[in-house]
Amino acid sequence: MKWAINIEGQQYIVEANYGKVITSGAGEVKVDGKVVKAWGSSISGLPKEVPFEIRGKPALLRRRGIINQNFDLLFDGELIKKL
Repeated sequence: MKWAINIEGQQYIVEANYGKVITSGAGEVKVDGKVVKAWGSSISGLPKEVPFEIRGKPALLRRRGIINQNFDLLFDGELIKKL
């Protein structure tokens, strides 16, 4: 999954890569190609929330639904549209 965020005129690309097998759940978040957060596999699958920062501001990946394999990205409290 991929999103673009503009902060003070500069664009940042956020990517979430994770295992598609529900029991795996391992993954990582990249900002402009650099890993900023990673998590290991879990019997409970993907984490419900993955907090991280972009330029010192709060960002959050939030899983949609209980068994859904998709995330929403919130940045500084706002929902960001997926690319």
